[in-house]
Amino acid sequence: MPDAPALAPAPRAVAPKFVAPKFNNADAPPLAPAPRAVAPKFVAPKFNNTFEVLIFTNLRPVRVRVTALHEGKPVDDLWRDRLKVAFDFCDRDGDGALSAKEVGFAFTEAGMAQLLANGFYQPGVPTGQPLLSMDKDGDGRVSFEEFVAYYNRTATQVLRAQPVQPDPNNGASVTEALFKLFDANGDGKLTRAEVAAVEGLIVTRDADEDECLDMAELVPDMFGQGFGRRRIVPAPGFGGPAPVAPGPQMVVVYEAGRVPGTVTQQVIKKYDKDGDFELTRAEAGFDEVTFRALDADGNGKLDGEELDAWRTGAPDLDLTLSLAPKAADCSAKLSAPKAAEARGFKLKQSEGGRLVLHVGRQPIDFSAVAPVSQFGQQALKNQYAYLFTQAAGGKDHIVEKDLGGANAVQFQFVRVIFDAADRNEDGKLTKPEFDAYFDLQDGFRNLSLSLTPGVQTPSLFQLLDENRDNRLSVRELRTAWGRLIVLEEPGAEVVTRNIIQPSVTLRLSRTFDRFYVNQSLQVAFVGVNQNQVLVPQKGPLWFRKMDRNGDGDLSRGEFIGTRSEFDEIDTDRDGLISLDEAEAWDNRLRPKDGPPAAPPPKGKTTTNGTGPK
Repeated sequence: MPDAPALAPAPRAVAPKFVAPKFNNADAPPLAPAPRAVAPKFVAPKFNNTFEVLIFTNLRPVRVRVTALHEGKPVDDLWRDRLKVAFDFCDRDGDGALSAKEVGFAFTEAGMAQLLANGFYQPGVPTGQPLLSMDKDGDGRVSFEEFVAYYNRTATQVLRAQPVQPDPNNGASVTEALFKLFDANGDGKLTRAEVAAVEGLIVTRDADEDECLDMAELVPDMFGQGFGRRRIVPAPGFGGPAPVAPGPQMVVVYEAGRVPGTVTQQVIKKYDKDGDFELTRAEAGFDEVTFRALDADGNGKLDGEELDAWRTGAPDLDLTLSLAPKAADCSAKLSAPKAAEARGFKLKQSEGGRLVLHVGRQPIDFSAVAPVSQFGQQALKNQYAYLFTQAAGGKDHIVEKDLGGANAVQFQFVRVIFDAADRNEDGKLTKPEFDAYFDLQDGFRNLSLSLTPGVQTPSLFQLLDENRDNRLSVRELRTAWGRLIVLEEPGAEVVTRNIIQPSVTLRLSRTFDRFYVNQSLQVAFVGVNQNQVLVPQKGPLWFRKMDRNGDGDLSRGEFIGTRSEFDEIDTDRDGLISLDEAEAWDNRLRPKDGPPAAPPPKGKTTTNGTGPK
C-alpha cells in the first residue's frame, strides 16, 4: 500500500478582534449632571381636633361631633409654638440650629411623653445618640423642622380621648341624707328658698370655723360603718387602654371618621323591641325630620343600610369645647342650638364652660374644666423650689458641689437638670434659671388635653361643690340654685331627686388634671383630708394671705382691715371680696411699674400708691 500523504496541520484559531466604538463627540449630547441629594421633608403632625361621641340614652342614640380647642385655637399651632420655645431654650448660641451639645439640653422623647401624659418630667439618660435621632439630613446640626419631627410620635398624646370612666354608684346615700337636711317642709322637693337657706347652716355646723361646710359637718355619721353601705371603687390610674366599642356602655368616643360599621348592628340590637331587625320611629326615638331623612324607601322602618346613613352622615349635634386658663373663659357651644331644640333636644347653658343637654329626662353634661389650681404643677414647682433653697444654703445660686456628698440622693433631681437649666452655662444655677426650666415644662403640661367620657350618678354634694375641693363655700351655696335647677327639665320650679340619676358626662380638661377631675366627680370623698386647707394661688399677696380657708373669697371675718376698707373693695356689696374685686382694687392703687399694693392691716386707707395702711 503506497504511503498516504501527510495530513495538513489543523488551522489555528484566530482570536477575535474587539474594536472599541468610535464616538462622534461633536454630535453626542452632553452628559446629564449627577442627581443632587434631596433634603428630607420634615412634616409636623396634624392633630385630629374632632371626635365622634356616641351616646346611647334610654330614648334614642345620639351622635355628637365634638371639636376640642385650647383657648379657642386648634392645638396644631400651639404645639408648634411650644416646641419653638423649647428649641430656643436649647439654642444657647442663638444660631438657629442645635449642635450636638445643645441637643443634650432637649427633653428626651420618653420624658416628653411622660410630661404630656402625667404632667411630670423626669430627666433620664437618653437611649442612643440624641443628635443622630434628630439630625435626619446628616449635616451635624438640628434645624427647627427636624426638632419638630423628632417629637411626632410623642405628639399623639397632646390631644386624646380617654377610656370611659365607670359609675361607682356610691352617692345615693349621701344625696338622701342631704335632701333630708335641706328639705325644710319634708315634701321631697327643694325650692329656691330652701336652697338659699342652706347658707345658714354654716353658722350652726361649721365645726372647724373655716366658713365652709364639708361632708363630715353636714352628715357627721357618713364615715361610720355601714353608712349607706358605701362601695369604694378604685379610681383608674394614668393611661389605660383606648376606648372600646359600645356594648352595654352608654357612651363611647371615636376619632372623627372612624366610627366602625358594627355600630349600626349594635344600635339595632339595643333599640329593636319587636325583634324584626328594623327600627320604627318609636323604637329609634328619632325626631320626625331625622327619621324621614333616613327612611329612604319610606316604609316607616329603618333597616341596617338606612341606619348606616346615621352613622356616616351629618351628626345629630355639632359641639365645640374650648379650654382656657380661667373657668370664665371656658366654653361649651352648639353650632345650631335653635335647630337642635326644634328637633326635640332640650338645652340648658349653665356657666360658660358647661352645657347640659336633655334627651327626654336623660341629662348629658358637656363641659370644659379649667385647670385645677390647687392640684398640679404649682405644688410640684414649690416642692423642688424648696430643694433649691436647701441646696443653695442661703446663697442666690447653686453650684455642682452643693449637690454632692451626703446630700447627693436628696438633690438628685436638681443635679440631673443642672446643665439644662443653667442656660448661661456659667456653672451657677440661679433661682430665675431654675424657675424658667419649670415654666418651659408648664407650657407643654398645660397644652396636653384629654376628652374624658363618663357615666356617673353624682351625689347632691358633688353637684353643689363647684370647685371640687370637697367643701361648700359661701359663694357655692349662694349660686347653688342656678346650678341645680338647670338639671331639671325646662320650666321646673323645684329641684327633685330626678336630677340625681345616671348621666353621661364629657369633659375636656388638661391631661394632667384628668385624674383629679374624674376622681372628685365620681369617688365619694374617699380618703379626703377634711382638715386640709388649700393655699390660694391667684390674686394679690394680701388677698391670698387673708384667704385663710382657701375658698377664693374674703369674708368680713377673714379681712383684717376696717369695715370701710372692706366695703370699698367689695363693690358688688355681696359681703365677699372676690378675686376680681381684689385684683381691680389692687390694680387701681398700684403705681405704674411699682410694687403691688400692700396688704391692708387695720387702719385708715391711703391712696398714695402703696395701698392701704
